[in-house]
Amino acid sequence: MEKEFPGASAPDSRTFYDKENQCEYLFNQSGPFWHLCTPGHLTEILFTTDEEFGFGMNLMGICADRVPGLKIYTFELMNNHLHCILSGGRKDCEDLFEMYHARLQRYLVITGREADLSAFKASLLSIPDMQALRNEIVYVNRNGYLVKPSYTPYSYLWGAGYLYFNPIYELMPSTAFNSLTLRDKRNICRSRDVAMSERVRVFNNIILPSSFCCIKEGECFFRDAHHYFNQLSKNYEAYCEIAKRLKDSVFLSDEEMYSAVQSMCLKSYNLSKPVLLPSAAKIDIAKKMHYDYNASNKQIQRILKIDAGIVKSLFPKIM
Repeated sequence: MEKEFPGASAPDSRTFYDKENQCEYLFNQSGPFWHLCTPGHLTEILFTTDEEFGFGMNLMGICADRVPGLKIYTFELMNNHLHCILSGGRKDCEDLFEMYHARLQRYLVITGREADLSAFKASLLSIPDMQALRNEIVYVNRNGYLVKPSYTPYSYLWGAGYLYFNPIYELMPSTAFNSLTLRDKRNICRSRDVAMSERVRVFNNIILPSSFCCIKEGECFFRDAHHYFNQLSKNYEAYCEIAKRLKDSVFLSDEEMYSAVQSMCLKSYNLSKPVLLPSAAKIDIAKKMHYDYNASNKQIQRILKIDAGIVKSLFPKIM
């Protein structure tokens, strides 16, 4: 029996069905829900430095504060695209992105960056049910940390994903935006328009996502922290389908891709390791990895131990 320590959180006595019903109730009382995303495969690089990513973060906070009827559950900024899970009217979602696009364009011009944002357009995809919402939230929160093997769900900071079920962020020191000097406000906003609501807080010149995102409510769509982390690490088949729909690039870690390949090897060839496959079988598996799982050429090379020239001939990059 687990020992209880003084000061520890009280045990959760709710049953599985109690938790699930509470999630469903919240879902039915909220919405409509949307996944706003932009096409990374068509867009030029948007953010190249920490300073530019920092402005991208601040801009999301500024735009969110200008559309108070909209709820942001999570978002992630990548170097050439963004993802955002929202609740509210379609028009509010469109207004948020139009504002973000216009102010990002102006920022890049002012800082001397020549960037063509003509392809930086938002798709607004409806999220129909509870499980779809869970999958979409987790998909977005996975997006940043899958960029590098050294990242964890808590170490990619250009978004709100690191806040989910993370009590440490509540201990972060922060300052009310409205208590800053006019100069500091303008430095954060890169604008003379610095009007913000009282909820907005900053740390190290970054508007904290916790002050404009509905993190606690987003967590309530999951039964508990265990449920969330199970989704984060094991539900990769669902994320494959989302990535195909969004035309995202790489969306499985090497470990997840290896698990998928192992399953294919056992099912089709009765072999447990990809390296044991004959050459023709490796080609067949490589095609499934590319077309069904959107694996990158480098991922295919790493996992199947195929020569780079062969992979390139199978899947030449379209210029």
